[in-house]
Amino acid sequence: MVYEGRAPRVPAHLKRVGKEVWRTVWAAGSGAYSPETDRYIILRYAELHDRRAHLLASVDNDGLMTVGSTGQPVVHPAMRYVESTEKELRAIETVIGFTPEARMRLGIVAAEARRVAAGPEDF
Repeated sequence: MVYEGRAPRVPAHLKRVGKEVWRTVWAAGSGAYSPETDRYIILRYAELHDRRAHLLASVDNDGLMTVGSTGQPVVHPAMRYVESTEKELRAIETVIGFTPEARMRLGIVAAEARRVAAGPEDF
């Protein structure tokens, strides 16, 4: 089903990166996403991008390496959260068609939906 209305307004609580992601995802979807059913996963995706940007800014500010509890050099603790955030982002990217394989799979599904909606009399 193709949604032909306008994309939802950018949620006010999103930061700069999240707002950019929100707009990009809705534009890239070209009507493939429904505001009623897909807005929450897209919102989560944008929020995760905001989180990632914040964490990476902390690492950039403090440096990748820091001093551990016994004085040894250790990787910045925020990097653990960057990695888990990126894992969540990859999972959502697969669901919303932001990987080549996912686009191909969703394209096949969309083509099948168009064929069924058209009906046999249109072929």
